[in-house]
Amino acid sequence: QQLRPELRGKPVAVVPVETDSTCAIAASYEAKAFGVKTGTRIYEARRLCPGLICVLAQHERYVEFHHRLIEEIERHIPVTAVCSIDEVACRLLDNEISVERSTEIAQSIKNGIAKNIGPFMRSSIGIAPNRYLAKVATELQKPDGLVVLRAEDLPQRLFTLKLRDLSGVGANIERRIQTAGITN
Repeated sequence: QQLRPELRGKPVAVVPVETDSTCAIAASYEAKAFGVKTGTRIYEARRLCPGLICVLAQHERYVEFHHRLIEEIERHIPVTAVCSIDEVACRLLDNEISVERSTEIAQSIKNGIAKNIGPFMRSSIGIAPNRYLAKVATELQKPDGLVVLRAEDLPQRLFTLKLRDLSGVGANIERRIQTAGITN
């Protein structure tokens, strides 16, 4: 949607090849609202979302954006780990860990991304005592959130989450956890 303004606000699936037998390798939030997600077969995605627009993946462009995003983030704070093409982890210094300062840094990153890379490059940022909880925090407010999980608010702040809301808990792991008697 950043590269193609005519697709903004529309349900879009990114595909590796133009055929209904392939699957979505990414989906816009507008498509996700209809149940289209990564891995959904396109024939099924078109059933779920009749107005779905499929676009061919542009891997070279995504890698370019990835590098630009890392450069932008590093203007504000060092990147300590690149977790995937669209996920990085950063560590706050002792003088940056207050909610006020860490939120200020996160907002400056979000503003920098919008200004220097593009206004449709939305990002969710999670701030928490460790990397796993920061990832959980990013999932709490998509597509353009900023969530802080303070140590003193834990674990109570997590009690409203479903098991599937936790990073790494998919359908199979959820079944295994529930079989062991853990339901929340």
